[in-house]
Amino acid sequence: MSIEGIDQIVVDIQTNLDESACKSSKASIFKVDNHLRIGGWDSVYDPKIVAIGPYHRGKPHLQNMEKLKHRYLKRFLNRPKEEINRCITAVAAMEERVRECYAEPTDSISKSDFVKMMVIDGCFLIELIRNYALERLRDEDDPIFRHGKIRSQLRHDIFLLENQLPFFLLNELFNMTKIHHQKDDIITLTLQFAGSVFLNFKVPDTVRRVPTNIDHIFGLLHLFWCLPFAESISARAKHRKSYVSDNWANINSISGLREAGIKIEKAKEKTSLMDITLKNGVLRIPWFRISDETESYLRNLITYEQYLSDGEPRYVSDFTLFMHCLIKTSDDVKFLRCRGIIENWFGEDEKVCSMFNRMGKNILTSYDFSYSQIFQDVNKQCSRRRNKWGATLRRNYFNSPWSIISFLAAATLLLLTLLQTVYAVLSYKHRAT
Repeated sequence: MSIEGIDQIVVDIQTNLDESACKSSKASIFKVDNHLRIGGWDSVYDPKIVAIGPYHRGKPHLQNMEKLKHRYLKRFLNRPKEEINRCITAVAAMEERVRECYAEPTDSISKSDFVKMMVIDGCFLIELIRNYALERLRDEDDPIFRHGKIRSQLRHDIFLLENQLPFFLLNELFNMTKIHHQKDDIITLTLQFAGSVFLNFKVPDTVRRVPTNIDHIFGLLHLFWCLPFAESISARAKHRKSYVSDNWANINSISGLREAGIKIEKAKEKTSLMDITLKNGVLRIPWFRISDETESYLRNLITYEQYLSDGEPRYVSDFTLFMHCLIKTSDDVKFLRCRGIIENWFGEDEKVCSMFNRMGKNILTSYDFSYSQIFQDVNKQCSRRRNKWGATLRRNYFNSPWSIISFLAAATLLLLTLLQTVYAVLSYKHRAT
């Protein structure tokens, strides 16, 4: 090989190393890897109407919302000039730190364009959540608040993993532009805007427990999905008598568990979506609603957890694997729906079944799986001989209402025959004496 060829290889290797170095270890805003995207369903990671940050910047179908961003910025610029200058100066000072939050290189965006993007997108988000909470701030002809569909799509886009700004940037802009006498903080206003994205929590109680090291708005969504469940697990661990091994196996579906004698009921208390319990042979599952956007939220939350370090819990991934095990057929979905556990706004039961079958594949769960104790207890109960006999009996002889009716008719006939025989024997003895 010539010296020129060797030099070119060295240059290529150095270029690859430089590109790898661009992916900072401080990164918290990721692009979804191709192996996590499922063909035909990868749109769940992409914004529908608005781009926030660099990853989807410039896409043609998102340009209409850019006009609305500038409208929000124009209203924002009605503030004193000194305040605007302070915001731009503050963002420019944070530029390098902000760039480090993105796992993919942003070198192709110049310093001025990057700062401009952060100011426009950041001010848009802050004005949006303020206007949502305070009606007096809204323009009468603002399309976001005149059309629920736009607001719904906007909410969806803001809670996507790839569509984020660093939270410290938003918090700084929020504090620098606080409205006079405004007492609410950015977390409270963001949660109010989130609305039905969150389940089973009260904002005032939960805000007091929020850590300060939030990565971004999507990280806040993940935190509030998981916080009640994490506290529930912690409380149960204190009362656990024995060590739970990580040697667990997947459990049967709803149909299999029912055949093994395990009852499945709707949980009476709704502390967390993921707070599934097993007690005295009864599996209790909290109510939850499945809509058109459920898969998008869950997939983004799962993907976010895939980038966490091995020691951190992956509660949403654990929950999704649990549901993946429980739901194998549309009949399983139907059972959960009829028991009031699932409220299906998504469509046919088969669609819900397919959704969980897709999401449960190649999923990385917590090192200390959240449901390991339940899985072990369920499998132990299913493996008991008498439960197997009962399952075989129900499957082979009581698998339909007609077979049950036939059995009852036969049993009644047998009982009547037995009584007739006993009566005949007693009558014979009576005549003999």
